[in-house]
Amino acid sequence: MAASKTQLLMFMIACFVSGGLAIGLSIVYGSLFTLYSAPGFIVGAFFAFKYAMFDKNKARQEEHRRRRNRH
Repeated sequence: MAASKTQLLMFMIACFVSGGLAIGLSIVYGSLFTLYSAPGFIVGAFFAFKYAMFDKNKARQEEHRRRRNRH
């Protein structure tokens, strides 16, 4: 997945907000919206993990590139 750190942050926030809105609707209108909130939080957690690992992965790629260029 080729995305910048800003894009990952925007996806993460959007997914968590949509999950939060679905939970709010489930409190007001019934439990059906709880089913809608789960995917938002799962996808949000995925992008949160990608956001947290972004710098680490970039550092690994840069180190790999340096090693490859040395030979």
